[in-house]
Amino acid sequence: MSEHTNTKMNMPLSILVVDDDELNQRMMRLILKREGHLIECASNGLEAVQAVKSKSYDLVLMDLQMPTMDGIEASRLIREWENGKAHTFIVALTASYLPERGRELFEAGIDNYLAKPFEVQHLRHILQYGLESRQSRLNSEPAKTELESVKQVMEINFEIGIQRVGGDVDIYKELLNDFVTELPGKLENLWSQYKNKDMDALGRAAHNMKGVSANLGALQLSEHAQRLEKQVTQGYTESVEGLLTDISSTIKKLIEIALNYLAGREVKAAEV
Repeated sequence: MSEHTNTKMNMPLSILVVDDDELNQRMMRLILKREGHLIECASNGLEAVQAVKSKSYDLVLMDLQMPTMDGIEASRLIREWENGKAHTFIVALTASYLPERGRELFEAGIDNYLAKPFEVQHLRHILQYGLESRQSRLNSEPAKTELESVKQVMEINFEIGIQRVGGDVDIYKELLNDFVTELPGKLENLWSQYKNKDMDALGRAAHNMKGVSANLGALQLSEHAQRLEKQVTQGYTESVEGLLTDISSTIKKLIEIALNYLAGREVKAAEV
């Protein structure tokens, strides 16, 4: 047995395989068990969401094309349920060419993807990300209270953002640059929807901002957007203007910090 496989045996991952094809499930189960991991299966996105709600997994291997509920929607619902308090590592399994859908996957909260047919070595690389993600969570648990307080004074946590795009710093920087470039326009749309009393559109925009911000480590903006979405959907429109003012201030600080980071300048946590 190779040294690599021994490492897997010593640190087994709890993995959920989501695929509507029973043969694919069996194949993944055999491969992953041989690598020393603990495997459960779901046959569609709805089952996957229910499984994640009932048990903590280190990694979810999510097929994209499934009946009842596809992998995109399932991933989006998982992220909505986690609400930034946890982060299950989700990897899309797809036979399709993905670059043109990369943004869609990212906004759904998917961390990485594996193209079918895949080689076992590629799967091992994905599993390594899962191990690192779990180890990062374990290392941070003793200081959870301290970390939660730090979150309150940070506009953006770059380490979290990098982890959530699979550990690739270059991809993270590219996505972050696109994000901050689009933020002024998104903010303008939020105010316009509020002034036009289009609360349905405002709620959808806040929901989208909440998810994308969380995936990039923009924790405070995600929290503000979450509160905005909740207030709008529950009909408490009297507090919306104040929330939009908070979002405007946060976005201004966030853009400055992100641009400094992208330019290679020193970044410090900004106080709220």
